[in-house]
Amino acid sequence: MRHSGGTGVMGDSAAASLVALDWGTTSCRAYLLGAGGEVLARRSGAGGVMGVTERAAEAGIDRADAFDQAFEALCGDWLRAAAGPVPVIASGMVGSDQGWAPAGYVELPVDLAHAALPLTTVVSSLGEVHILPGLISTKTLPGVLRGEETQLVGAALEWDTSAGSAPDAERLVVLPGTHAKWARLRGTVVTEFTTFMTGEIYSLLLNRSILGRLVKPAGAPCWDSFDRGFDVSTGAAGDTGLLSTLFSARSLVLTGRLEQEQVGDYISGLMIGSEVRGAAHAWSGRPPDDVLLLGEDGLCERYARALSRLGIRSARPAGDSTPRALAHLARRAGLLAPAGSDPTAPDRATAVLQKWEA
Repeated sequence: MRHSGGTGVMGDSAAASLVALDWGTTSCRAYLLGAGGEVLARRSGAGGVMGVTERAAEAGIDRADAFDQAFEALCGDWLRAAAGPVPVIASGMVGSDQGWAPAGYVELPVDLAHAALPLTTVVSSLGEVHILPGLISTKTLPGVLRGEETQLVGAALEWDTSAGSAPDAERLVVLPGTHAKWARLRGTVVTEFTTFMTGEIYSLLLNRSILGRLVKPAGAPCWDSFDRGFDVSTGAAGDTGLLSTLFSARSLVLTGRLEQEQVGDYISGLMIGSEVRGAAHAWSGRPPDDVLLLGEDGLCERYARALSRLGIRSARPAGDSTPRALAHLARRAGLLAPAGSDPTAPDRATAVLQKWEA
């Protein structure tokens, strides 16, 4: 795995207390963290789980060996330069059945700020790597979530330690992406979530369907076309369902009522509208006042625009909360000493929990 986008210098490794990996399907982000969870260095590599498994199959090598090689390429210099052994924690699809080792799932409800999630340990050429589990909902149609739990931890920690935050407040978090997640939390406890395959189906439609043949590249988003698609899905015309309204992306072009450069944004609006409409069933007819969006900027902009058309406010966290979340989970698992110069001092989330228990 060739890494890119790194910051920090080799001298940072002497102060390292944790290597934290956010290892997803298409890429891996690595963080070198100090004792207080501060980021000493960071870098990313294109060697996501999908790429590593494909290279293992092509080379005819064991998948575990391929992950070991990718880990060495991304973090080997950090760990060799460290003053002593440095624990490693990893989240994401690296713990799936297609990853380094299956890390299982924790059943809902689960308190992300205060639980110690069970870890699955693999032994690499650089030492042990501890992989976090995903989350599972065992309702009639079960749901699974892996990787997004780290983003949810970051959000939960902010709520848990913010002044005036109600411990049992209900919140809705939306994580747009290939498989978009809508998660409901009570305080810092995940109570349920729903998955929508919006991103994956959108890609298939544009690349493998007859609708995609109509698409011409556009220099910038056509928000009018996006809004039009969203309004179709969430209005009376959407009562027939997405499988019906999608064909309008073709018929509108054939009748001269939609330009080919507008098709991609129109379909995007149709699909996000259908997703929002489906999620509304979980609101029992009472939409939330606001939603927290976690994800890539461009996608979050689309979801924020969509939600605003329904009068729903949305917000985004400031900065990348992933390093802090992984450091917190490492502390809960005993891999990283509590924050502060005193190794017996609790971190902020633990201090809040102790205050509640008192």
